[in-house]
Amino acid sequence: MDTSRNLAVLFSVPEAFLLSGLECVSAQYQQEIHPAFLIYGSMEFEAFADVEKARNGKPLEMFIYAANAAGDVPLNPEVTWKGIYMGVEAASGGGRYRGKAIHRPPATVPDRRPVALFWKVSELKKQKAGMPIGRFQTLTKKVLLPDRFLPDKPTLIEYPFHQSKWFG
Repeated sequence: MDTSRNLAVLFSVPEAFLLSGLECVSAQYQQEIHPAFLIYGSMEFEAFADVEKARNGKPLEMFIYAANAAGDVPLNPEVTWKGIYMGVEAASGGGRYRGKAIHRPPATVPDRRPVALFWKVSELKKQKAGMPIGRFQTLTKKVLLPDRFLPDKPTLIEYPFHQSKWFG
């Protein structure tokens, strides 16, 4: 998929939701639903508005920190997942997703926090090796993120300036 090579977005998603997302995508492929994608809820409408404005309708690569992962929180957190950010849609009046339930990872269903919007991701993949968050540069301030930065909302970043096996 053709994505922007100028900017990307850094996310934090609970690891259980990511793992559940892989199962969800597998179920979509079994039912021959193409393209397969996932839907996650959020209340961060202002941050997503910034992402939507910056992406100008173009898909963006997502770099994902797996929050609440098993084991100790690393001293220098790493991005260990990637995906393609496809956009957002408003939640229904009751905060529910209006589309098919097969796109919602099962682990997210018991999470009853209110949501204002749902964001869409395709091509979710766990990476073989992590990339330190401190190697990413913010889009607005043009500085590297602190080594111990943990994203609490979608963060626009410059697309990583070099290609490596990690980005393949």
